[in-house]
Amino acid sequence: MTTLRTLARQAVRIGAAAGLAAFGLAVAPQSAGASTYTSISGSGSSWASVALDQWSSNVRQNGLVVNYNPDGSAAGRQDYINNQVDFSGSDPPFRDGQDELGGTGAENANKYGFSYVPDTAGGTAFMYHLTVAGHLVTNLRLRPLTIMKIFTGDITNWDNKAITKDYGKRLPNLPITPVVRSDGSGATFFLTRWMEHLNPGLWNAFCRRVHPGIRLPCPQTEFYPTNFGNAKAENGSTNVANYITSSYGNGAIGYDEYAYALNSHYPVVKVANPGGYWSLPTASNVAVALTKARINEDKNSRNFLQQNLDSVYTFKDPRSYPLSSYSYLIVPRQARGAPSPPPVFASPSGKGRSLSTFIDYFLCAGQAHVAELGYSPLPLNLVKGGLLQTDFIPGHIRGPNLRTLAGCANPTFTNGVLTLLKNAPLPSPCDKVGEPLNCVVKNGKATVPGSGGSSGGSDKKAGPSASTSAGGTISDPTGTTGTTGATGGQVTGQVINLAGSQSSQAPLAVVTALGILAAVATPPALAAWLRRRRRA
Repeated sequence: MTTLRTLARQAVRIGAAAGLAAFGLAVAPQSAGASTYTSISGSGSSWASVALDQWSSNVRQNGLVVNYNPDGSAAGRQDYINNQVDFSGSDPPFRDGQDELGGTGAENANKYGFSYVPDTAGGTAFMYHLTVAGHLVTNLRLRPLTIMKIFTGDITNWDNKAITKDYGKRLPNLPITPVVRSDGSGATFFLTRWMEHLNPGLWNAFCRRVHPGIRLPCPQTEFYPTNFGNAKAENGSTNVANYITSSYGNGAIGYDEYAYALNSHYPVVKVANPGGYWSLPTASNVAVALTKARINEDKNSRNFLQQNLDSVYTFKDPRSYPLSSYSYLIVPRQARGAPSPPPVFASPSGKGRSLSTFIDYFLCAGQAHVAELGYSPLPLNLVKGGLLQTDFIPGHIRGPNLRTLAGCANPTFTNGVLTLLKNAPLPSPCDKVGEPLNCVVKNGKATVPGSGGSSGGSDKKAGPSASTSAGGTISDPTGTTGTTGATGGQVTGQVINLAGSQSSQAPLAVVTALGILAAVATPPALAAWLRRRRRA
């Protein structure tokens, strides 16, 4: 994790120096803005913490101190209710007591005023550790139902016939260790929400086994049951990753934000999507999937931007990653007739200025580098919604004009006008479900080495990286080298224009620029933007 964060910080600083020199401007000393901001503290989602930590590091050199404790979504929300933090990170919204499986009671969400602000988008990934004959397996592919059966204890060994069929090759006789979260987790919430939708009958049967007498239908949960099969429970995303990557973790598979797999340099499962292709949780595939997210668009509601992901799970675009979602920052809200913000936010004074400045930064310039960290940039409508909610924070600064978004250096638009994104890379023909592991692309078609002809699976034209083999290993988990087809290929400045069949999703009809578009241009914009904020 440290390596990626260090590289990202270096990219920001190098780009800032080059960009500021080009404009004839000097970099302000780190202490110049120290007296203009009050430090703020938050806690919660570990799913979003890699990005929040990077953003906090980026703004600290300008005197803005943001402390964040990734203690899990459930703990973060409770910290907010208990008047212990200025803001909270959470993947699910406040809970109303429907989580009987996890034992989560109704949260007193009306105690203090709050709003939801989107912060990160990404995919729930399945990191695994399989060593065969001294070599790490890096090209595992599984269907959704197979994954669900692993995490409900129905499949317990890697040589199971369903795994053999999905992968295309028999794996060793090795017990599966499902690694789940022991703490309240947004990653658990996203996983169980997906499984509940994928196969309600199997999910209900699992719930009855681990929680006899539970009322059906069984709900999604933030607290995954641990009393099944060979399951291993770990507290926090980092500990999940540490267990899987350990010397004793052979046979383990866990779930978490893709960023943790990237930072661990470990592979993740290619998941079969409803379009019939094996898909990775890359920035591109997540962005495509989230065009089917349905959201609360009542701008006067404190639940503005709460998401419904049912249509994401069933989206048949061949580029889509089905377990895609986005996370929230829960922030204080001051509105007529609504509960007051938590008292901790009022003292010392100036926290509204700091929090709104931080949000303005991460919704705008901060989104430019999130693909490096395993996330997908937030699209225009979510940025506008977040900025709108920021205007309810007590003591907020004046943010960008919501019509023009001038000065908001988000890579997905310019001055409030969508950059119409084109030509999202299609998956490789060898990523079509049913193609063999030794598939290669020849003349735009999937073939078997030495056959000189089609393998019979797909006639779809290859994407930009389709010359590689579907059985190739993922030696670089960032998806920039050694991956199969466009689903794992590097996306450099390519953007997405959805087909006509997708145009009905107006709220998210155009999605994000992917990759590192602003390695040089964004940092000077950040520096200038922060200077304007200090003067505001």
